[in-house]
Amino acid sequence: MKESIEVLVREDGVVIGSPFVEGEGDFVPRPVKELASRLSRYAGSKSHVSSEVVFYLSEDILFFKAFTLPLKTPDIKEAVGFQLSMLAPFDGEILHSFTAARSKDGYRICLYAVAADPVGQYLDEAASAGFQLMGMFPESQRYVTASVKKQQWALLLAGRFAKLLVFSGESISDRLLCHSEPTREGLVSLSKRERIYSSSPYGEEYTDSAPLLAEKPLHKEFNLLPSSYFRPDYLRYLLLALCALNILALLAVGAIKEYKVITLLDKMEAKIEAILPAVKEVEQLRVAEKELAASIERIDGIGNNFDIIRFLDKTTTELPENCYLDQIRMDQKTGSIHLQGYTEDLAQLTEKLDSLDQAKLKSTRRRQNKTYFHVEISRQ
Repeated sequence: MKESIEVLVREDGVVIGSPFVEGEGDFVPRPVKELASRLSRYAGSKSHVSSEVVFYLSEDILFFKAFTLPLKTPDIKEAVGFQLSMLAPFDGEILHSFTAARSKDGYRICLYAVAADPVGQYLDEAASAGFQLMGMFPESQRYVTASVKKQQWALLLAGRFAKLLVFSGESISDRLLCHSEPTREGLVSLSKRERIYSSSPYGEEYTDSAPLLAEKPLHKEFNLLPSSYFRPDYLRYLLLALCALNILALLAVGAIKEYKVITLLDKMEAKIEAILPAVKEVEQLRVAEKELAASIERIDGIGNNFDIIRFLDKTTTELPENCYLDQIRMDQKTGSIHLQGYTEDLAQLTEKLDSLDQAKLKSTRRRQNKTYFHVEISRQ
């Protein structure tokens, strides 16, 4: 895979190629002329580079400021722009980028800014020559690689004044200017970081930064490239299109499934409506069946019980016409039938008792010119 061309913009000119490795790269002193042709020659002489260009800005030409905004700030971008107009020591158009980290005390803002001239001229020349501008970052961002992603570290850079950049992982926390010769003890005390990377000329007491430059930078923060130079991110658009197609496909599948479910429900409701009369009829038949079963159960419960109908028929036939019954009682324990009433002719009643099964006159008494009787008929 081909690598991007790296261009370091310094106060004294630009370096094309490998701007951080001493002795390598194509240096163009200020005033920079024919930058586009220099880029083309460099790309033509290196088979491993592409037409993509990444600009880095020397920390010497950049303005940096870390400050805090209140948590109630309604528009952070607008507030940063207001601060920029008061703080940045540049005239004319300014390019800037910032990060905002929320904390309990407010938003911690880290701001980078640079004058648009002559940086804008370099961008125009590269873009007009057909190169694709991938971004424009502070010099320190070239050192932010996967190796330091989870470290608490600092970076010491040379320049008019030595600059100590304090990082937490890949995010910068502060940038400190060293107005005198830096010492490791002093830098550790200032940065609260034990691991300090540095390139020459600061000596072996610091961790060599060359291995970081050999890795691919992460390029996540402080892109100062104007939006007009951003090339369309076709991969991003493709991913968004695929995501949209997936969402549409999911919606379509969901709609089809819902349609099938609704259709099935409609068919089921139609079938239910069709069989509902039969269900009601079956329910009525079940009720009738339960009633018949209860009747049969009652009849079965009667079993060999006394047939009162036949008994009454026989009693009505055998007893004299001048006999009147007041009460018929069945004794549950003995199974006997007890008849109580009155008669006008006791002798005739006594005579008729023989025609009844095992009937006997239990008692008689006379009251109000009537003879009352008590007859017991045994069923045994």
